[in-house]
Amino acid sequence: MPPPAPPTELVPSERAVVLLSCVLSALGSGLLVATHALWPDLRSQARRLLLFLSLADLLSAASYFYGVLQDFTGPSWDCVLQGALSTFANTSSFFWTVAIALYLYLSIVRAVRGPRAGHLLWAFHVVRALGAVWFSQRKSLCHFALAGWAEPDLGGLCASSLSWGVPLAITVAAVTLKKIGYDASDVSVGWCWIDLGAEDRVLWMLLTGKLWELLAYVALPVLYLLIRKHINRAKLTLVLALATLIAAFGSSFQYGYNVAVVNSPAEIMKEFYNETYYDRTSTYLSDFSLTLLWSLSVSMFPFGGFIGSLMVGILVNKLGRKGTLLLNNIFSIVPAILMGCSEIAKSFEIIILSRLLVGICAGLSSNVVPMYLGELAPKNLRGALGVVPQLFITVGILVAQIFGLQSLLANEEGWPILLGLTGIPAAMQLLLLPFFPESPRYLLIQKKDPEAAKKALKRLRGWDNVDFEMEEIRLEDEAEKAAGFISVVKLFQMRSLRWQIISVIILMGGQQLSGVNAIYYYADQIYVSAGVNTHDVQYVTVGTGAVNVVVTFLAVFVVELMGRRLLILLGFSICFTACCVLTVALALQDTISWMPYLSIVCVISYVIGHALGPSPIPALFIAEVFLQSSRSSAFMVGGSVHWLSNFTVGLVFPFIQVGLGPYSFIIFAVICLLTTIYTFLVVPETKAKTFMEINQIFAKMNKVSEVHPEKEELTDFPPSSLEQ
Repeated sequence: MPPPAPPTELVPSERAVVLLSCVLSALGSGLLVATHALWPDLRSQARRLLLFLSLADLLSAASYFYGVLQDFTGPSWDCVLQGALSTFANTSSFFWTVAIALYLYLSIVRAVRGPRAGHLLWAFHVVRALGAVWFSQRKSLCHFALAGWAEPDLGGLCASSLSWGVPLAITVAAVTLKKIGYDASDVSVGWCWIDLGAEDRVLWMLLTGKLWELLAYVALPVLYLLIRKHINRAKLTLVLALATLIAAFGSSFQYGYNVAVVNSPAEIMKEFYNETYYDRTSTYLSDFSLTLLWSLSVSMFPFGGFIGSLMVGILVNKLGRKGTLLLNNIFSIVPAILMGCSEIAKSFEIIILSRLLVGICAGLSSNVVPMYLGELAPKNLRGALGVVPQLFITVGILVAQIFGLQSLLANEEGWPILLGLTGIPAAMQLLLLPFFPESPRYLLIQKKDPEAAKKALKRLRGWDNVDFEMEEIRLEDEAEKAAGFISVVKLFQMRSLRWQIISVIILMGGQQLSGVNAIYYYADQIYVSAGVNTHDVQYVTVGTGAVNVVVTFLAVFVVELMGRRLLILLGFSICFTACCVLTVALALQDTISWMPYLSIVCVISYVIGHALGPSPIPALFIAEVFLQSSRSSAFMVGGSVHWLSNFTVGLVFPFIQVGLGPYSFIIFAVICLLTTIYTFLVVPETKAKTFMEINQIFAKMNKVSEVHPEKEELTDFPPSSLEQ
């Protein structure tokens, strides 16, 4: 027999600290118990669970208090009793703590009908069945109570079977097997627990406390994360995902496709123009006339985009976001048929007219799709879904480049088909989009139909409890009742929207004036100078388009992680650097042999930088920084700046290129730098914020007196209009 362990030596300060902690624990637990006894109105299910936790802590404090005061020298009866009470109370306390966290989680999951609730409940039952066999006959009843916590008595009974039954079974087993006794280790600070002489001491230490303590430490953070997820985050449901894909593919894809579709068959189409004119007049077009007709064919697209942007406000307020997208398909299907038949009809005028119509389609879609998706998405997904339209624009460009290969459709037989393919996405959208919800914000604020808005939200979120989001929309509605529709003219007059509209103009202008079209114009020349075969340049161009798609796809996932502001700063900074280095590389490419390769690196770097921030973020920014009454007008302004800048670059850049040559990129570098500085100084982060929270940030920037925290956009209206 090993000699008995010496008593634990306790210094007075250590004893005082332990006794004080016991007193404080008992005081807190006693107050909770007294509250439950004195105020019956507070006896809810959650407080009942808290009462049981308080009783366990009170028993634990009393046991420790006695153990520290009593200097045990061996496994006496009071030592075993104190150790048994400590074991029972500590283990129960861990179980009740987890039970409270589980109750909170199940309450929230029950409200949102989360998909994982059933799995967690069954895991809970497995543990319960192992620890409380006596209650196994009531398993189905317990499962019902825990699943909904609908019956407080049943829920409490189930929790009791776990949180009292398992500790009691463990304690009885430990006492019966004589495992509890005198513990002289430093850990116990003088009280009794698992006997030091027990051969399986470590196992019983785990079983009588430490194991459940560790499980509690693991379970609580997991349950906390799950609770936070259900409170703060909404998931990407199938309905929301499909609505996003259909809207972006049916509209944004066409924008990108029609930007690039005329590049590859340009020489073949010019020949068609000349031959058609000869068949009519027996003379060929002059070089000036042919260039003019081709310039019209190209420039009609951005001009149509400008017209489409001017139509946004009227259409989205009359027809809704989804209704406008459905109507917009007319401006794609009709010109697709016309362009497909242009060769048979021997008419280049049809192509010019069709380019105007598809431009109108692009002008509408480039504004309405971000608006529609921004109003469908929950705040934690708004950034990712807001980048999807730009992703499909880049996909459209890439598809046009692939189909535009000479071996596919960029030839004398295939070019009418190449132009006519733009109608296929529109036809698919026309068939499928009617099955998906309209914007809940449009339904509630502008159509005044709360039932339809709530039904749409339920479909989009995948659960029934959408009251919090409905309340947020109602606050926005209440803040804008006096405003009604804010026109473009009033948008520029309102002080409360001053920095928003300035930011939109600068970001949209910077997006198009930063040289993205010029980079693509120079790309082929750069590839040839680097030694790429003239016939193979088309494949390298497709590779550049693929890089654009990949980086934009990456932006979908990082926009909620890194934020909008950082991506804009990073993107424009990369573009600025690429333009500066590219200027040097183009100027020296005839004198230094490796400069053409540096030029290729600059082109790829610029494409990556622009795809990260300047391309996708500005349209998302418009959707986020304006409330419902001014959002459509803001998109009209942003879209107009976008298309006018696009048109200006296409018109002016050839002359700049002739005059400045490679030094023309200095102009674009300056624009990138100025946009970066403005973003750094003025543009706030909008990630994970509601529309109202973003509006309040700009209210402070605009120095608007806050009549009501949700009424910043109303401060410029006369008092009489606010009182009505």
